[in-house]
Amino acid sequence: MPVANTTIGFPPEMLVEIDDHADENNMSRAEYVRHCVRQAHDTPFDEPRGTLTKDEHENIEDRRSEGAA
Repeated sequence: MPVANTTIGFPPEMLVEIDDHADENNMSRAEYVRHCVRQAHDTPFDEPRGTLTKDEHENIEDRRSEGAA
């Protein structure tokens, strides 16, 4: 699915927590943030599909650096 990139700022301590939760769930930072947006109580987006855990064969570090300028 095509995506449009955006920039969002987080306090450093919040970003550490986001990365920790993303890693715990085998997700990239972007995947985890999208999941959080979808599961927000008043989100206008579709609810997340199933669990947070991704395929065990995916490499988080490779995906985290994709698209970085």
